[in-house]
Order: sequence, then structure tokens, then C-alpha cells
Amino acid sequence: MTFTIAVVNATPASIRPATDGLGEGFPEAVAWHLLDDRLVTEADAAGGMTPALTRRMLALIDYAVQGGADAVLLSCSMYGPAAELARRLHDVPVTGSDEAMFADVARRRPGKVLVLGSLDSAAADSARRLRGVAGNVEVKALAAPGAAAAAAAGDWPALTDTLSRAAEGARPDPAHPTDARAVDPGVELVLLGQYSISPVHAELARRLGVPVLSPPLMAARALREALT
Repeated sequence: MTFTIAVVNATPASIRPATDGLGEGFPEAVAWHLLDDRLVTEADAAGGMTPALTRRMLALIDYAVQGGADAVLLSCSMYGPAAELARRLHDVPVTGSDEAMFADVARRRPGKVLVLGSLDSAAADSARRLRGVAGNVEVKALAAPGAAAAAAAGDWPALTDTLSRAAEGARPDPAHPTDARAVDPGVELVLLGQYSISPVHAELARRLGVPVLSPPLMAARALREALT
């Protein structure tokens, strides 16, 4: 049996990571991608989500459900609150981009986690929301300069190097791109804040020596558990 998972995207960069996450974590699923590439830019211009943008996201979710989706995944973390509203309106599972990942952190109760993002604002937003659900977990947020460009280009070695340098706290050294200090020994988990940087989670975990959580993979596994 196959399941249709509608993925509502706010940027083309999240499409492949969401598809790959479903392929690994929910192989019975077929991804159906919906894209509104103005959702992020308009929210940024407005200083955050507005009632009009929330209605627009809810309309996209309704379109997906009416079109036969068995579940809906929002790949943009900014629109997580819309998932909560949509669950009151629809009988199918609707999940925000990183809800499953945050729930996993809350279950594990690590002492300290590191959130990596492609931008300062994105990393800070993820960290703020994680603190709201993870109790007494110490959360540190860092942006990785160059991560967005590497992800957009599909340059996974460069993306891994960039994220690794940020996690290890060393300044980039063009002559020795992978030489850096060890990651903070107090960090028990590393979380990737955006779908676009998640394709390198396995290699990054190997390099850092700590588990690295991928939001699309965690979301896919949660949807599989809900539907099967």
C-alpha cells in the first residue's frame, strides 16, 4: 500500500531533502509537492507570519487534503503554527517541519544540544521553538556562513565542511577546510534547522562524532508511524 504525502514547500531548496527523507524514513510514501515560493519572502518582509499568510498556508493544506493526500508535511519551519491550526480542521495528519525532531529531543532529554542553521535568524528561530518544548535542555544556536550557498548549489562536501566548521567553533581556513577544534564535549545532539542543509546529516554525524538529527527524516518516520 502506498500513501500520498503532500509536502507544502516555501522554497524549491526543500523539495529534494523532503523527498529523500520520505524515501528513507517512509518508503511506502509518494511525495506530492506543492510550492508557494513567496511564503518566506513575504513573511520576512512582514516581520513574521501574518493572518493573511496563515490563511494562505491553510488554503494550501486544504487543497492538499481535498486532493486526496493521506497526510500533509510543511517543510518550512516558520509555518509550524499553521500545522496546529490545520489539525483542528482536518482528519489527516498534518505536521510542521521539525515537530517530530523536537519531540525526539524532548524524549531523549539531553543536557545540551546544538542547532545549526544556514542563517542567524533561522537558527535562532529553531532554538527558540525548541526551548518551548524541550524543558530544561540547554540549547545553543549557530549559523554556518556559506551553508545556504552550498546547499543551493548541491555541493554536499562544501556544505559538510561549512557545517562542521560552525559546529566545531573554528574559523574557516581555506588552506585546511576540515581542520578544526573538537565539537563542544557537552553537546549530546546536533539538530539541523532547515531541510535544505539536511542531506549531509549522516556524514556530518560521522565527522563530529555525535548524533545529527535530520528534520525531514524524523518527520517521515513520524508520519509512517501515524499512518501504518
